[in-house]
Amino acid sequence: MMAELRNRARGVLEANHTGRWTTPSPAQYPHQWNWDSAFISLGWAEFDWKRATGEIESMLAAQWFDGMVPHVHYDLAHLEDYFPGPDRWPGAQARVRRPGELTSGITNPPVLAIAARRIGVRQPDPDLRDKFWRRVLGPLEVYLHYLLGSRQVPGSPLVCVVHPWETGWDNSPRWDLLGRAGLKPARPYERLDTRGVASGQRPSGRDYDSFIALAEIIDAGGYQLSSYRSKTPFVVHDVLFDSLTLRAARDLNEIARDLGEVEPFRDQDLAAFEAAFEEMHWHRGLETYVDYDVQAAAPIEISSAAGLAALAGGFIPRERARSMLADYLRRGAGAADPIATVPPDSRDFDPVLYWRGPIWINVNWLVHDGLVACGLEREAAELLSTTIRLVERGGFAEYFNPLDGAPCGIQEFSWSAALSLDLLRNARYTS
Repeated sequence: MMAELRNRARGVLEANHTGRWTTPSPAQYPHQWNWDSAFISLGWAEFDWKRATGEIESMLAAQWFDGMVPHVHYDLAHLEDYFPGPDRWPGAQARVRRPGELTSGITNPPVLAIAARRIGVRQPDPDLRDKFWRRVLGPLEVYLHYLLGSRQVPGSPLVCVVHPWETGWDNSPRWDLLGRAGLKPARPYERLDTRGVASGQRPSGRDYDSFIALAEIIDAGGYQLSSYRSKTPFVVHDVLFDSLTLRAARDLNEIARDLGEVEPFRDQDLAAFEAAFEEMHWHRGLETYVDYDVQAAAPIEISSAAGLAALAGGFIPRERARSMLADYLRRGAGAADPIATVPPDSRDFDPVLYWRGPIWINVNWLVHDGLVACGLEREAAELLSTTIRLVERGGFAEYFNPLDGAPCGIQEFSWSAALSLDLLRNARYTS
């Protein structure tokens, strides 16, 4: 059974590879996405290490002069097949380090650095590993310094996220504050995302108005937080983004140590970041980690699977992690499968509406990784097994209905296949 599933997952990655990178889905997402390629590299590393490294290096080819790695790297052959295209980020193209590359104007959680560490460790040839790490260490270091510099505000070492698309959790209830702002874009637009997926499984028209209008604000501000902060309703410390940033910085320090180089991030600075994470993200009343609204200077009091996924940062205490998981699973006791991205007992829960309830394989992977880091091996093994059974039944869908396990969104989705391959490396799983 496992061999068959591996072969099916490999087939998805091969079908979605363009020759330069792997798209999430040729039909729905025909370009390259930042954290998608990081997750996808972990699947390629199971059988084609060159393509695994290629995912990371091709994404870094879209890096800006200031170090930012954008969330979308556009394929010139498919500009008519996806909205929004580079024309919606008109000021972005002059900032790209390599002439001719077309990008969006925002970023994603820095999973690229985490993936670079992980796939390097898997390479048995130390010469190949070290050459790869030397190629990517500098660009990844600049990327993290961008996040830990240009994306900070006075009084906090945490990262400021400026668009829901940066978080990867586009229409999560965590970001309903943006919809309440009532933003409207200056230019008309036509969505293309509901051609292959039912509109009931995609963000609403109001969501898209907000997303596009916010992109206009960011572009008009020259992509400088200090220039547009007073004009935007959306500046947040995203709990998952911050957790993964700390993990990425520590992983880059480990790469540097292995190469005999100076560590790019000081221990005292990372300790201060971790302390600020605890102070600003832990919610004593909800007993979980939540996001923080920088503009309102207040926590966003909404529980979601992002708090659990933040365990992947590798620094959350074991007993707290155990308690958070037990409480979240209790709130989803009526669900057939974990982990719903919004607790099923929440008034905001919708089992099929994108990031408002469905299971996403990357979230399960992050929670599993965090449970392993916390030493909760039994809980990690249980989640691994249920996740693999989910894809055995429903295929490599973009996301899944947690109430019945039904596949939703686009089928043959790359990170669902890639992360299933990564999970299957764990020998404790038996079908």
